[in-house]
Amino acid sequence: MQPDSRYCLAEHKVDSVLEMLRSRSLELLLPENDLLLKGSLDDLAGAMEELRAAHEEVDAQREQLAEASRNVQREHQRYVELFEEAPDGYVVTDLYGVIRQANRSAVELLESARDFVVGTPLVLFVSKGHKTAFYRRLNEMDAVEAVKDWELRLQPLKSRPFWASINLAKVRISEHEGIGLRWLIRDITESKRTEEELRKSHDELERRVRERTASLEKANQELRQIPSRLIAVQEEERKRLASELHDSIGQTLPAMKLWVEMVLKLRDEGYGSTALDRLEQFVPILQGAIEETRSIYMGLRPSMLDSAGLLETIEWLRRECMRLYPGRHIEFEAGVAEEEIPESLKVNIFRIAQEALNNIARHSKAEWVDVSLSRNGGEIELVVSDDGVGINLDHILLQTSTAGSLGLTNMRERTELTGGRFSIDATPGVGTTIRACWPIEAEDQLRKDEITQ
Repeated sequence: MQPDSRYCLAEHKVDSVLEMLRSRSLELLLPENDLLLKGSLDDLAGAMEELRAAHEEVDAQREQLAEASRNVQREHQRYVELFEEAPDGYVVTDLYGVIRQANRSAVELLESARDFVVGTPLVLFVSKGHKTAFYRRLNEMDAVEAVKDWELRLQPLKSRPFWASINLAKVRISEHEGIGLRWLIRDITESKRTEEELRKSHDELERRVRERTASLEKANQELRQIPSRLIAVQEEERKRLASELHDSIGQTLPAMKLWVEMVLKLRDEGYGSTALDRLEQFVPILQGAIEETRSIYMGLRPSMLDSAGLLETIEWLRRECMRLYPGRHIEFEAGVAEEEIPESLKVNIFRIAQEALNNIARHSKAEWVDVSLSRNGGEIELVVSDDGVGINLDHILLQTSTAGSLGLTNMRERTELTGGRFSIDATPGVGTTIRACWPIEAEDQLRKDEITQ
């Protein structure tokens, strides 16, 4: 039984005993009713004791209720302080989205005075393109208790819109206002920016992977084509060599045979002095054959590349080209010392210069040709330029079986396979510039390490 009920029963019992004593007071005063009076007084004393005990219980209950009320007030004050000082924005709205409460962070996020925020529909602070989603979510709250991590774009009154993460839950606003909605608003602009940067980085990485994959596929395709191109280059070189042998030694040797036969015949016929004269006339022809033979084997592998060095060999190549093609003027400029050129590159540099000059002689119709070999920072650079008719790169590179395209392909592959970069700058009617560059820092370091050891 509750203390309040016991107190009421005890009070009622005391009232009943007192009423009985009042109504029978005269009767109880008679001597023969002493026992009845004593019993009534005992009943009254018992009722008073019960009333006192019930009163004590009521006082204890009232103290407990007062303490509970103080605890509730303290918790409410703590909630108000936590609500107000929370780092994230909190607003409480009714079920229609009208703001009833807003903490300091929310007021700062919305950039408005608290007096303005409270009583204003929250949709006023939602970006134009997101208002429909806001109302749809508000209607959905009839069927759910909470929503987590909902991204919504909010529009403060003064600055630019920002992305917010919303956690939404039903709460009791107050005894009078009933159920409402509590909105936790967290500014996620920085995380969205980071997310966008990560997405861009991911897209960029995928783009690079695709480019690298395409590059590797192209390289693999080129590697598969190298054997056939090497065969074509070899056949082209054999064809060139056969042509040179046919046009030079191939013509000279039969003439020499006929000349010797004629001299022998003159000797046998007794014209010894005439035979000797003819032999003297034969010496220049033989010397020409010797020079032609030297020119051919020097073109195949000039021995002076090993004995005199690359710079002297390119100078010899320049003179030979001018001798073979008198209508062209070729200049060679050396901007690097012989010892600065890595040994592993010398043969390839010579071959590229040789191929470039051969292409110019055959196709460019140039009058002036400039060849330069220099050191540019950490690179060795070979440049061959002419003032000829130029070339159409798209056209000639499509003609994969022609001598010109094979020559360009051969120069490019020689450069790239030795770790360099190759480029062609050609303008029809203006001229062509071929440039090949090789990094030599690694070679320098290797040379220094060998000297140190």
